[in-house]
Amino acid sequence: MCLKVSLLVLALVVGLGLSQNLLVNGDFEQELSVGWTYTDSGSGTHQALRDTIYQPDPDYEAWVYQYDNPGWTRLSQMIEVLSPALRVSFSANFRESGGSSTCWPAACFQVCYYNSNNILLGETRYYYSTYANWTPTPTLNLYRITNPDWNDYELDIEREINDNLPGVNPDSVAKVEVALWSYTFSG
Repeated sequence: MCLKVSLLVLALVVGLGLSQNLLVNGDFEQELSVGWTYTDSGSGTHQALRDTIYQPDPDYEAWVYQYDNPGWTRLSQMIEVLSPALRVSFSANFRESGGSSTCWPAACFQVCYYNSNNILLGETRYYYSTYANWTPTPTLNLYRITNPDWNDYELDIEREINDNLPGVNPDSVAKVEVALWSYTFSG
């Protein structure tokens, strides 16, 4: 049995610069139903919560959790963009518990790239997992997190696509989705 997986995220900014947030409720100061889409799949316990207790500061953070296997919990938001000339900034605390090489949890932060018809073109995935066996492809770039404690991250989407996702045509990117994803694989 795989045990719990959780992902905590503080402020999340998708914009032309650090001062402009293109997300609705990207700071989680309102209820998660404002701007965010919750989905889950599989068995076990699924939760997405927001609170001020996850990091020692007065701001809200979101917590995505999936317990037992197999399954996932996801909190996401998709925005239309004029170009991939954007930056994503986020602070995250990644956690996992339990698992094995055949039944493993992963805490992820995803940035997905879509065309105007909502067809997935590619994905960038920040993840923390002891056992995950994901491998990069021309449309999937992976950043394995080795320090699960609170850290700040920034992604230049245009550079990411040009440098690390040769299977994604940057001119076709019309939408960007960010997601907190708690995942448990059972083989």
